[in-house]
Amino acid sequence: MDPAGLLPGDVLADVLRRLMPRSLAACRSVCKEWCAVVDAHRLLRKDLLPLSLAGIFVVYRFVDGEHFPPAFLSRPSVVGKIQGNLGYLDDVHNDWSHMTGHCNGLLLLWGGVANPATQQWASLPRHPDRTPTKGFIKYDFLAYDPMVSPHFEVFFMQCVRRRYGNRYENEAELVPANPNSEWPPSPYTMSAFSSKTWRWEERSFIREGMAPRSIDPKLLPLMKDVLSHDAVYWRGRLYVYNIFFVIRLDLEDKKYRVIELPPTINEARGDILPHLGKSEKGVYYGFVHGDWCKLQIWFLNESIDHTEWMLKHEMDLKPLLENFPWEHGYSSWFVQGVRDHNDETVDKEKPNFPGYISTILGFHPYKEIIFLGTSHTRVMAYHLSSSKVEDLGCLPLDGDDWIKSSVVYTPCWMESSLIANS
Repeated sequence: MDPAGLLPGDVLADVLRRLMPRSLAACRSVCKEWCAVVDAHRLLRKDLLPLSLAGIFVVYRFVDGEHFPPAFLSRPSVVGKIQGNLGYLDDVHNDWSHMTGHCNGLLLLWGGVANPATQQWASLPRHPDRTPTKGFIKYDFLAYDPMVSPHFEVFFMQCVRRRYGNRYENEAELVPANPNSEWPPSPYTMSAFSSKTWRWEERSFIREGMAPRSIDPKLLPLMKDVLSHDAVYWRGRLYVYNIFFVIRLDLEDKKYRVIELPPTINEARGDILPHLGKSEKGVYYGFVHGDWCKLQIWFLNESIDHTEWMLKHEMDLKPLLENFPWEHGYSSWFVQGVRDHNDETVDKEKPNFPGYISTILGFHPYKEIIFLGTSHTRVMAYHLSSSKVEDLGCLPLDGDDWIKSSVVYTPCWMESSLIANS
């Protein structure tokens, strides 16, 4: 006889409600009786999990000597539900240019972590050491999965720093370009913060596979620097972009693997706008090149003993940009943040010259769609399967160089471990 079957329904429900969503979903499928208890007591609240797209946060640099909060380009269904201008943080945070990452509903800001849906905030202890090695730079990367645990982790990692001509000539010790050395080393040691212990600790990862091959430093000026939002958390692994390769950290096994980026990237002409993101099937990598009109999308196909990039989509967007109607449709998104807008102020006239892709804002987390910012401040959603294009709206500030980063935001309505430390 099943001992759990002897428990009254209310007692069993009280036991099951202590489980995390992923374990609770597994218990729901054990038998009809357990399924009925979970459903009757509404224990598995999928509506609270980060399973839907709310919008895109766009972070700006200094504009005319002034700091602006991020713009939040949101779907109509979340207007009024999420405070897109993050006004609830005004008393604790004012440097909005340091919104550096997002993971399953949490935003990583300079000095803390926020949940815009529940309006929670927690300040983090100061890093033990912020001094990078010459030729490198250190950044924070966030890992959080409310399906598994209410706790989050932040990894303070050393990443490759590109050179701008001779600007960093005194920091020219770029280890990956040196064929006589290996980077990352094994073990790869970094500082890691856990909200469970609420402290920073040293964490080491052992390398699986080969070290990255030597990198030609002449190609580095074509690429952008690593930023904290250039990371993906997917099924217990953290993928971090490092200019010419991705570092995959297996957080449970404490191992890492270096995954080289697609070889065709070395053949691209002109400046490259790369973006590493998460979409329907896992980890995706996209970049724009060739006068910022040619788009390539790659998918990371992973198995137990094999990892390879597969070309998912390739498209010259110039004809599309020349013929795009540049008009808001019924489903246009709304802008909150820098200053709140309505349809009349956001809508702009059709430009009289062809545009180009100025930035990749991110991937849709659950559909094969990429969000692109154009030189006319328009934001478009490009569907990989059908090549369909949607005009989502217009960002409030003109100027390509003013956009520092972007975050595709999926709200989490569960109170995380922030609540105990906010």
